[in-house]
Amino acid sequence: MKRCILICMAVLSSVGAQGRLWIDHKGELFEADVVWVNDDREVKFSLPSGEIRVVSFSSLKAEGEEYLEQLLFQKIHGEPHPVPWEELNRLFGLDIWKDVYLWDDLTGPAAERMQLIKESETDFMENHRAYPLGKAKILGEPVYTTVLYGGEKDVESLCFVFLNQGDIPLPDAVDEEFIEKMTRDIEQSGMHVHDALVPVLGEPERDAIGKGLLREKVWRWDWNGHALILSLQEGSYAILRILPVDRADRSGKVDKLKSSELRERMRSCVENRDNGDVVIRNIPMIDQGPKGYCSPATWERYLRYLGIPADMYQLANVGNTGIGGGTYTEEMIDATAGLLSTNGRRVEEVDDPLEIETVAEYIDQGMPIMWSFANSVRFQIETARNTARRNGRKFKLKENPDLNGGYSGHICLITGYNEETSEVAISDSWGPDFSERWFPLALADDIEHSKMYFIKW
Repeated sequence: MKRCILICMAVLSSVGAQGRLWIDHKGELFEADVVWVNDDREVKFSLPSGEIRVVSFSSLKAEGEEYLEQLLFQKIHGEPHPVPWEELNRLFGLDIWKDVYLWDDLTGPAAERMQLIKESETDFMENHRAYPLGKAKILGEPVYTTVLYGGEKDVESLCFVFLNQGDIPLPDAVDEEFIEKMTRDIEQSGMHVHDALVPVLGEPERDAIGKGLLREKVWRWDWNGHALILSLQEGSYAILRILPVDRADRSGKVDKLKSSELRERMRSCVENRDNGDVVIRNIPMIDQGPKGYCSPATWERYLRYLGIPADMYQLANVGNTGIGGGTYTEEMIDATAGLLSTNGRRVEEVDDPLEIETVAEYIDQGMPIMWSFANSVRFQIETARNTARRNGRKFKLKENPDLNGGYSGHICLITGYNEETSEVAISDSWGPDFSERWFPLALADDIEHSKMYFIKW
């Protein structure tokens, strides 16, 4: 069998040859010509006997499947780039590609080969993330965050954050000297990535991506339907994004959902449970990581729920998030106004107080509420305690916190309510374990600086 596989590989390597040898997953070796390949990843074979056979690419051993993927790529996109995908994988130091085209790969298997952890999966999208925090390298440069975004089925984009002001460990005092060094380090990180790509893909073009305040000047390399986009924002971050070329040509935009379709989809996300809980499903989780990015991460979650691609790092930059974290809601509203307007949306403040009737008005439409308030240790403990009780778990503090400690600004999503028990569900951008937590509404009586916002059309 090993000899047969070697023969098959040798024959498959000759692209123009007739009467190829193929091996299926049962180990059967057969000779056939390719008549056609189609977008459903099916191939029509003509055998020497005159028999016609139509099979899926995946029914063949890896060498045959890879060759057919190349034929399909040529059919749709023309001749591939002279730099093979294997060379790019070696350059990145990561198994990003399994063939010449990433955008038809299933999101889960692609994330698995990149060793990314599933962060969120909804009916409409899926994302996987890793926070190596500089302990791993991509393109020879320490990487702090890697995130893979997928749609209902296939990969949609990939992002590497090499250095950003939120992830850098902070000294006791952030002085001018620290800021100058951080700015230099971010620039050097971005230029190292630039210099790693140039010898393989050549000099990049200067381009721009995004609209309004979110518009960024970038370097761009195109390779086999992929746009590799390096964004270096002074003092903020160095990020490499990989997008489909057609999306990059539209400054990162995707086709927006019609308002009627969006309303229907949002209503379909409302879940009514037997215990009286009413909650919104399908809100993606975005883990802000070990930094104070609750506002950018919460905004990214809400925007993606509405079908608008967003990036918490970019949102933090335009929202003037402080070093390590801290964002004024008003600045984030101003920063995203252009993006929302382009998609026919806008932000409005909820005028009514935080009550079950108020929450129900929005949740029943499938519309989350962004809730900004003065967070406290007491609120978090009581919310955790109440959530554990609801889930039938014991709650135990690992340490003795100062329940009268200070307050800090926080923002999360209100995603549900229970009228019978007078409880409200919130979702924090701290990872999957915090996607749904419940607190008694009476607990909000002592909360200060409480404001609520929603995105409408």
